[in-house]
Amino acid sequence: MEVNLNMKVISVANQKGGVGKSTIACNLAVCAVKDGKKTMLIDADPQGSSLSFRAIRESDDLKAVSITQPTIHKDMGGFESFDLVIIDAGGRDNTLFRSAVTAASRGILLIPVLPSQYDIWAAEDTFKILKEARVFVEIPAYAVFNQTIQNTTISKEAKETLEELTAESDIKLLESVLFSRVDYKKSISQGLGVVEYQAKGKASEEMHSLYTEIKGILGF
Repeated sequence: MEVNLNMKVISVANQKGGVGKSTIACNLAVCAVKDGKKTMLIDADPQGSSLSFRAIRESDDLKAVSITQPTIHKDMGGFESFDLVIIDAGGRDNTLFRSAVTAASRGILLIPVLPSQYDIWAAEDTFKILKEARVFVEIPAYAVFNQTIQNTTISKEAKETLEELTAESDIKLLESVLFSRVDYKKSISQGLGVVEYQAKGKASEEMHSLYTEIKGILGF
């Protein structure tokens, strides 16, 4: 088997549920395979949303497995034939979640955050887990706003608050922003990424922007 020593990892994680981890993980995976990257999608959430997405996806271009034991960071060596491994981490603070966070030492930790004060405060729990994991390994971490409502005061205030908190935790806020759009739900239900479902739509543009920004960070 060909070994790819340049394999990168994106762990999509936030302890809070409902922030769109699975949607982002699946869409980034589709962007990667469309970009010619051999991609593995790991579903580390017992709910199995990402694995369900793969099950209804007709194209066989994306590989997916479920790992619900706290061995993800140890298992990364078995996926070195892939260019990119994307981990959809569950939302509870347990050894499985922390394993997914630790695996990000081979790439980046991506923390989706909803643009509300409550959700930003809730994200601090994930920031604390990251801080604890960084005692043992170096983990580059980035936050991204998801399900944003355009041109609202609360979104502007939320950005200011998140920028302060991420700076304190050595987490960078990505320039890319994902908005609340129906295309995300419609495409996922068909086993498609938004870049496939509506290639010229707004959701496709912003997901492509996110993938391109992350690709630049990872250097591939």
